[in-house]
Amino acid sequence: MAAKDDAVRLEIQLLRALAVGGVLLYHLWPVRLPGGFVGVDIFFAISGFLITAHLLRGAVEPGGLHVGKFWANRARRLLPLASVVLLASTVATLVFLPQSVWKASLQGVVASALYVENWNLAAGSVDYLSRDQVPTIVQQYWSLSVEEQFYIVWPLLLLVAVWIAGRVARRRAVGAVGAGEAERTRVIRRMAFAVILAIFVASFAYSIWLTTTAPGPAYFATTTRAWEFAAGALLAFLPQWAPTRPGARVALTRVAASWAGVALMIGTMLLLTTDVPFPGAVAAIPVLGACLVIWAGDIRRPYAPTALARVRPLTYLGDISYGIYLWHWPLIIIASAVSGADLTTMAKVGIVVATLGLAAAGKVLIEDPFRYRQVWRRRWWRGFYPAGIGIVAVCTFAVIGLATIQGGGSSAVAAGGSAARIGAATDPFSPLVPSLANRADDRDRMFDCFNMGTPDPRVCTYGDEGADVSIAITGDSHAANYVPALIDVVEERGWKLTTYVGMNCDDADWIECRGGTELSDRIIAGGHDVVLYSTFRWSSTPFEAASKYVTRLHEQGVPLMLVEDVPLHPTSTFACLDTTGGDPSKSARCTTPVEAALDEHPDRISTIAESIGIPMVPMRDLFCSATECRSIDGNVVVYQDAPSSHLTTTFSRMLAPRFAAEIEARIGDDL
Repeated sequence: MAAKDDAVRLEIQLLRALAVGGVLLYHLWPVRLPGGFVGVDIFFAISGFLITAHLLRGAVEPGGLHVGKFWANRARRLLPLASVVLLASTVATLVFLPQSVWKASLQGVVASALYVENWNLAAGSVDYLSRDQVPTIVQQYWSLSVEEQFYIVWPLLLLVAVWIAGRVARRRAVGAVGAGEAERTRVIRRMAFAVILAIFVASFAYSIWLTTTAPGPAYFATTTRAWEFAAGALLAFLPQWAPTRPGARVALTRVAASWAGVALMIGTMLLLTTDVPFPGAVAAIPVLGACLVIWAGDIRRPYAPTALARVRPLTYLGDISYGIYLWHWPLIIIASAVSGADLTTMAKVGIVVATLGLAAAGKVLIEDPFRYRQVWRRRWWRGFYPAGIGIVAVCTFAVIGLATIQGGGSSAVAAGGSAARIGAATDPFSPLVPSLANRADDRDRMFDCFNMGTPDPRVCTYGDEGADVSIAITGDSHAANYVPALIDVVEERGWKLTTYVGMNCDDADWIECRGGTELSDRIIAGGHDVVLYSTFRWSSTPFEAASKYVTRLHEQGVPLMLVEDVPLHPTSTFACLDTTGGDPSKSARCTTPVEAALDEHPDRISTIAESIGIPMVPMRDLFCSATECRSIDGNVVVYQDAPSSHLTTTFSRMLAPRFAAEIEARIGDDL
């Protein structure tokens, strides 16, 4: 996605047009072009070739490699437009997008401005609790972040190679008149080639492994994409074709290679689906295609692919590819949010037109002035000025927005809590707590001791360690829903709470829980007065496995108390709250019919309780009337997310009286 090199290369322009066209069409018509996202991989290969060729030329020249000048030029070319799009995206987020995405979007803006958005998304891809999060308005910046990291690290690697090569060359050239500079050039190229080849091999192997074991992080990680840059970089060491008409045999070879490359890239875009783990080995197909086109170069034959690049509209598409990539995604997100429905064909065509218009305007008004005007080129370090100002402006604006959001939700728990009464009337003049912008993060103490997949089980205690009454809870994240309420109970009564909760731990004996039988053995040996158990009604754990786990605990004499799961909170009801803008009166009308909330995915707890003969703690009456289930209770927002249906901590604490009464009734005379 980098701005094009000073010397126009038609094969590069063809690749840019193909790559950005693939990404744009994929995001608008994913069914028609399911593999269009590989356009990013094509861009990486292009950047690897162009940047390495540029750096190699500088490394062997008398003045040597000037890393500061290289970074300033990159910043001058890329960052001004990137900052403008980020500022526009920040404003659009606050104006057009629902409050529930504000925090994630503004955090993404800061990460994008600092060029670490790929790592931000990689971290989110492994966060079990973020699985319901919708794409942010700046998600396309992940690939630009990878490129910027490449621009920072690559010249430093070559600088080290140049330093080592210089020392080697001086030793070899002692006594050889006139041979020193030639030897230095050869050693620099060999050393740089060895370093890049090693990066290619290591990164490619790591990409294959991580794509298999952790596909989410693998997609965004710089370490799994470095080989794509390295693949293009290795081309820079091959002799470049002279800009003349080659002989017939050479021309046919190059034409065949170029068409083969185009076929590999377009074929991947048409046939690859998101079901295939990516990048891994599959990414080698479009990267190889791009490398073949670059290697073949501009074959001046009417039947060569580069003949297409001589068509001015296609060449111009390559010229503005950077702007197209930056602008298209925010427009898609905004249009989707405003329409509130799937985009129509006319809307998608409108997005394409608007994207081309903004990209064209950005090239004339932003890209070219900073790229070509002498005021920025006269002193190399001036290239950092617009980039630095842009980064500071974006981060300042986004951080102020984040601070405002945080301030609006800081009293969420204090405003709710166990003292609040379930079923209270909604006050139209008081705000919702937590605010819609903060509801996804209102999980204080809920997942503080939650096993997200670590090898060893996570077990924590709350309350009085020496208490006479010991209660515990086990299960998955929907059991963790109740932890804040139980903490209030034990702290008020001087009891002790032990938590055995984790991802897929509605069957702690199942390997997916990561605790294995050690977790259930600890529960059995814990000597607890009551052990509560609950699970998500839509859990991926097989029902038979969860039932077998609970049966085992019961047969081992564990005093179980099964807790009914919360109603399912569908995405439509979650979105309904967003449309209210936080107005309590309107929010109270965002309800879910009982059929969708309870009956569509029946609660597992009641079936398990009936089969074993254990009483169940009913929870339905705290969430639902006879016909519908609430999204807010009084002025308290009930759910963090949808459809995972995790409670907010604020509402969870309101359940404390129910738990206290049920536990006291169970242990009775032992109190």
